[in-house]
Amino acid sequence: MLTQKEYELLDFGEGRRLEHFNDLVLDRPCPTAIGIRKNAPSLWNNADAVFVETRSSTADSKSALGFRGNWKSRTDRGARFLAEKSENNDSDDESRRVCETVSVAGRFVLELKGSPFGHIGIFPEQSENWRTIFEFTSSLKLKSGESPRVLNLFGYTGGSALAAIAGGAETTHLDAARNIVAQAKRNAFLSFGDCEEEQVGAFRWIVDDAAKFVKREVKRESRYDGIILDPPSYGHGARGEVWRLSRDLPALLLNCATLLKGSGSFVVLSAHTPGFDAKRLERELRDALLERGLQARYLTRPMALHTKTGRVLPSGEVVIATIR
Repeated sequence: MLTQKEYELLDFGEGRRLEHFNDLVLDRPCPTAIGIRKNAPSLWNNADAVFVETRSSTADSKSALGFRGNWKSRTDRGARFLAEKSENNDSDDESRRVCETVSVAGRFVLELKGSPFGHIGIFPEQSENWRTIFEFTSSLKLKSGESPRVLNLFGYTGGSALAAIAGGAETTHLDAARNIVAQAKRNAFLSFGDCEEEQVGAFRWIVDDAAKFVKREVKRESRYDGIILDPPSYGHGARGEVWRLSRDLPALLLNCATLLKGSGSFVVLSAHTPGFDAKRLERELRDALLERGLQARYLTRPMALHTKTGRVLPSGEVVIATIR
């Protein structure tokens, strides 16, 4: 869904990735590029901003989100990317903050914002998933004439939610981090303004633990046309709840299966965890759906980024299920 003008992976290697967003070139960590040689070392001199990991002798320098560190600007563009500016310094309305953004195929907009863990507010490897979500939701709305209901769990800064909203879905976006949900709200404002256009779906934003929220939705007998999950290997909920993918995913998927409306509903499940390849993800999802008496068609594919020279950077796995 991201066009080459909007995003390009320039090179990767030695635990780093070099990426081009519009006119901005960023150099940041990439665990899957460890042990790989860079293909074009000279390109790395063009980085506008670089993430430098904090060197510490203590084990706590690494968190569930990655290695802590600091962004360093090399150019004026890099300085603008790192700057915290506001159109009105007296205003508390963060949705009006001036920021670097990337458009996603003209469908929606994501803010580029450097975090102390090397993230920037966008996972480009999710681009094809965003296309799939947009196509599913727009097709469901066209067939029924009504806005499909979509639940986006572990939603980060809202890429998947915005794809569903752009497709006309009534979308619930959930993440355990309040600041991340705030950024997702800003992305919605940047993308759709006040969301008054008929073709754009409604949305709500929730700070909560995914597993607990889904359990409550089951009790409320809520139903969704689509559920999107991109769970981490491990993490913490809004109130300190501990999440472990290998331990907690089966129960979560079983509850998610309960929330699906039935025929025509879909699930998009992605993961970036070693040991969770597409076959394992499909097996876990299939078991949960069958437990609830649901038959589905499955599509599995790797998530990967490609350079112009044909090099491939593995970036996780995804399984997509469509209920028959």
